[in-house]
Amino acid sequence: MALRTKKDTKAKNLWIRFVQIAFIAALLAGMQLAVSKEWVSRVFLASPSQIVQEFVYMLKENTLWPHLSVSLQEVAVGYLISAVAGIGLGVLFVSFPLLEKLIDPLMAAIMAIPKTAIMPLLIVWFGIGFKSKVVLVILFCFFNILYNTVTGSKQTRTEHLKLAKVFKASRTQTVFKVLLPSALPSIFNGLRVTAATAITGVVFAEMAAAKNGLGFLLNESQAVLNTPRLYLVIIVVTVLSVLFVGLINLIERLVCRRWMPSRVA
Repeated sequence: MALRTKKDTKAKNLWIRFVQIAFIAALLAGMQLAVSKEWVSRVFLASPSQIVQEFVYMLKENTLWPHLSVSLQEVAVGYLISAVAGIGLGVLFVSFPLLEKLIDPLMAAIMAIPKTAIMPLLIVWFGIGFKSKVVLVILFCFFNILYNTVTGSKQTRTEHLKLAKVFKASRTQTVFKVLLPSALPSIFNGLRVTAATAITGVVFAEMAAAKNGLGFLLNESQAVLNTPRLYLVIIVVTVLSVLFVGLINLIERLVCRRWMPSRVA
C-alpha cells in the first residue's frame, strides 16, 4: 500500500512538472509567433530568439557582466549587514527587554519611512555610487530579519529556558543553545523573504540614480527602446532572485542539520 502511494505521488509530481514545462514552452512559442508575424509590435514585446541573440551579443561585448557584478556586490554587502545586524539586535531585544522598549519605537518609525521617499536623501548623503545602494538594501531587509528573529526567539518553549536555568547556563549559552535554535525557522523565513527583496531594492536604487548596475542597464535599454535587452535584464533579475532564495534554502538545511536534525528529516 505504501509502495503504491509512493508511486502515485511520483507520477503526480511528474505530471505537474510536465504541465509546467508545457505551459512555459507554449508561452515562449506564442511570444515568438506574435513577434515574427508582427501581431505585436517589437517595441512592446521581444521574441525568445531576439532575447537569446541579445544575450549572446552582450556576452561577446562583455556588456552584461560589469553591470551584473556591481549589483551582486551591492546585494551581498547590504544583505550580509542586514542579516548580521538583524539577528544580533533581535537576540539582544529578547535578552534585554528594556532595550527593546527603548529602541523599538525608533525602529518602527524608520521602518515606516517609504523607501521611494528616502532615496533622494540617500543620494544626497552617500552619492549615486555603491554606498547609497547598500544602505537601501539594508532598509529593505534589516527590519524583516529583525522582527522575525524577535518573534522566533519569543516562541522559545518555557521548559527549555527553565532547563537552561537549572543547569546554570550563562546568558551566552542560553542564546546560542536555546534561543537561536528555537528561532531558526522564523529567522530563515525572514532571510528567505528578504533574499528576493534585496535584489529588488538594488534594481530600484540603480534605476533612480546610478552609473552602472542592472537597474542602470534597464534605464539605458528603455531610453533607446531596446526591448530584447529590457526583457533579458528582467529575466536575469528573476533568475538571480530564484537562485538567491535557493541558496538560503540550502543554508537552512545545512544549519538545521546541526541544530535541528529532526526538522531536516
